Amino acid sequence: MQYKEYGNLHKPLIVLIHGGGVGGWMWDKQVQYFSDYHCVVPELLDNEANNSSDFSIEGSAKKLLSLIEEKAKTKRVIVVGFSLGAQIVIQMVSLTSFS
Repeated sequence: MQYKEYGNLHKPLIVLIHGGGVGGWMWDKQVQYFSDYHCVVPELLDNEANNSSDFSIEGSAKKLLSLIEEKAKTKRVIVVGFSLGAQIVIQMVSLTSFS
């Protein structure tokens, strides 16, 4: 999964997941506003491969959980999803055990 990182790598992590029919660019203003945070903006579909047949909400949720685990370490994590991105966030929560 491709993604871009912005902001301060030492601050809490914000993951911004775009909706269907758009891309990570939809979060440009939010990334500017939250420049004091560590923002990660994934691209749900690989635009170069242009193959949406491999896309699934559960698969995307698992990939994003792995990415968050890699990037967050011990940091607080905030996940924001819009439309399709929100469905993926719900799936992420259902796959996660909280202690």
